[in-house]
Amino acid sequence: FLTMAPIFTQTSQSTEAGHTIKVTNDGIPYSYCHSTKSCSNELGELGRTNNPYKLLPITLVSDRSSSTNIQASLAYTGGFPSSGHSALIDNQGYLYLCGCDRWQQLGLGSANGGSSGYTWKGGRLWQTTFQRADYVIELLQQLDPNLGTKQQQNETRKDNSRRWIRDVALGGDHTVILSSNKKDVITCGKGGEGQLGLTSKPWVSSPSKSKALSSSKSDIAAVCAFRHCSMTLGDDGEIKNSVGKCSKMRKALELCRKRAAESGLIGSNLQR
Repeated sequence: FLTMAPIFTQTSQSTEAGHTIKVTNDGIPYSYCHSTKSCSNELGELGRTNNPYKLLPITLVSDRSSSTNIQASLAYTGGFPSSGHSALIDNQGYLYLCGCDRWQQLGLGSANGGSSGYTWKGGRLWQTTFQRADYVIELLQQLDPNLGTKQQQNETRKDNSRRWIRDVALGGDHTVILSSNKKDVITCGKGGEGQLGLTSKPWVSSPSKSKALSSSKSDIAAVCAFRHCSMTLGDDGEIKNSVGKCSKMRKALELCRKRAAESGLIGSNLQR
């Protein structure tokens, strides 16, 4: 029997961490290391086992669901060489992360994790399979109790991927998450360079609202993160706010704008 080649509808490629995640038209994520220098899947950034340099499928499993037929909709990649991390959003809006977690960039802990204010899931500094980050969703709902209610009224919709989260960006050692209300921004991971946009510069932080990146007035269309820098973009693709070390990031910003335009988050015919 002939097997049909997968039809990929979305691709995320980390230029620094060297790995790629693709999602097919029927919601199956695939991953591989496109760079032999900066990626080996040592810390689980591919979310699967077997040959890291071959494009292979990922199986998404939720702790709260017996179903193994979880369909991915959106993929995100980031990190530094040899310490990448990845994110997926399924078609019901749940967020999954894997890979390096030494700075808690996977957002799997909660703010009540001990005297230092954070904890790692299972005490592990990396996750080799995608873990559902329910605490992130809970925090987004706490910030906006009306979040996702319109979509939740129609659970039979094929794609509810942006029910709670509009956009995700993965920096070198941190993660930036934009609420679907286009106002609230959550950050987690390494914060010593100010890249989380919190009132202080914590060495490491569990998911928290970023006051510097969030907006109470004008809408945020998309978020960008690279190395020790975080940014928010308006509907026109222009930078609204930036935190951390953001010099010499022109190429990375162009890639972020291109991704946001392709995803329909900002205008696609922007002149720069």
